[in-house]
Amino acid sequence: MRGEQKLSELEQKLKYRFRNRELLELALTHKSYKGSDRGNNERLEFLGDAVLQIVVSEYLYKEYPDLAEGKLAKLRAVLVSQPTLAEHARELGLNRYLKVGKGEVRSGARERDSLLCDVYEAVIGAVYLDSGSDLETMRPIILSHLPELDKSQLPIIDAKSTLQEHLQQTSQVLPTYHLAEEHGPDHDKKFVIEVLFKNKVLGRGVGNTKKEAAQNAAREALMKLELQD
Repeated sequence: MRGEQKLSELEQKLKYRFRNRELLELALTHKSYKGSDRGNNERLEFLGDAVLQIVVSEYLYKEYPDLAEGKLAKLRAVLVSQPTLAEHARELGLNRYLKVGKGEVRSGARERDSLLCDVYEAVIGAVYLDSGSDLETMRPIILSHLPELDKSQLPIIDAKSTLQEHLQQTSQVLPTYHLAEEHGPDHDKKFVIEVLFKNKVLGRGVGNTKKEAAQNAAREALMKLELQD
């Protein structure tokens, strides 16, 4: 009963009720889980990735009719990136429902971006199959998690993705972000985020949210690297 209650709880968060709950259970089963010989979420992850791509691509195409293909592709890359999808997974609490092996639990897998991104994609794939491949059902589920974008913010939105792509290509080492400072009352917080590369501060950003501060830190890093005006 406890398992069924957990699935019901997740359905409420998704705002979608499964006809076949076995699909949802499969989406939450990592290959390391003891019972995964009955199946794991890798195939659903593959499907969910494709569904996310088409829904987000369509949204950007319609929402920004004057943006060139290259800019649309960069925006999509940000919106379906591993850190972004992992954050969606955390918002839904998927780490609490995920079934992983004991070794993975000990290694902190439930908080790993790569694993959280995978399970989010798998859940999207499960909903898509359960809904009869209905994109109308998928749109609100996926788009409700997208941040609001406007064209004046595009350079900032691109910064974190651009920095990661550049560092990955040139050194195969990814930047990391950490909260350096936090100021102000709850209703008017200011966050200071630092972006680190090989344990050195590459950029520092301030924002009203941690996400905004991280993007500003990435933008400063890009300016230092002379990759952005």
